[in-house]
Amino acid sequence: MKRLFLAIPLGKQMPFIDLSNTLQKQLHFERINWVNQQNPHLTLKFIGYTHSDDISKIIEKMNEIIPQYSRFELRFDKTGIFGSRYAPRVLWLGMNEIPETLLRLSDAVLDAFDAIGFAHDSQNFVPHLTICRIKNLVDKVHFRKVVEAIEQKIYVQESVTKITLFESILRSEGAIHKAIRSFDLKNSY
Repeated sequence: MKRLFLAIPLGKQMPFIDLSNTLQKQLHFERINWVNQQNPHLTLKFIGYTHSDDISKIIEKMNEIIPQYSRFELRFDKTGIFGSRYAPRVLWLGMNEIPETLLRLSDAVLDAFDAIGFAHDSQNFVPHLTICRIKNLVDKVHFRKVVEAIEQKIYVQESVTKITLFESILRSEGAIHKAIRSFDLKNSY
């Protein structure tokens, strides 16, 4: 069995890496798990542990669905928090303007996974890149001040040309993501 997810791979983005590094310095005393920003990706569907028989079904279905959609642009230009102001759990980078193509593609992908027997995600799709996962905050006021001071600008900009099925291999030093298959989008915007 392989632990899988379907995602949009993003190139190395120095403004995003710089933001993460700056935040790590400002919040170094907090219990926070920082995500490695060297190879960012936007997850469309976390699949989880999957039998090899089902991998071929996934590939076949994605070969049908993904090429129907045109390439599009992503601009991650705002930060947000999952959880509440008082109990934040995840700090993320998102988009002020979510491309319509991304939303339609996400719906089609989730419907395709339903059709081949995978459970539908219970939460709405909120396209984001995780900056960190917050375990416990010593100084919530300081954390809020740091987050509120983040400049809202473009940290990641990418022309999306493909969607990739990844295997996530868990290691003590962090997960390794290995591409299994990529699916090209239509060559038009």
